[in-house]
Amino acid sequence: MSRWSPGLRFFRRPKPFAGGEVWIVQHDESPDNTVLGVFATDDEAYAFMDTVKDDYENGVICSSFSIPYRSTDGAVRYEVKD
Repeated sequence: MSRWSPGLRFFRRPKPFAGGEVWIVQHDESPDNTVLGVFATDDEAYAFMDTVKDDYENGVICSSFSIPYRSTDGAVRYEVKD
């Protein structure tokens, strides 16, 4: 006998993001600065940057955004990693 009952199964919802900021990796090869990835920590973002930086002629950039972020909140830090 199966331990699952027939009918709909209910799954746990993912836990909400609990951090204070996210790190966004993007490239500036296009006018839209295409987002390549969003990460919870700078370590994750920089590790990803290392794997994709050679795929783009001008490299990639990384910036952190506080959560919640609004474009009217002020300046954003950008960093280019060679």
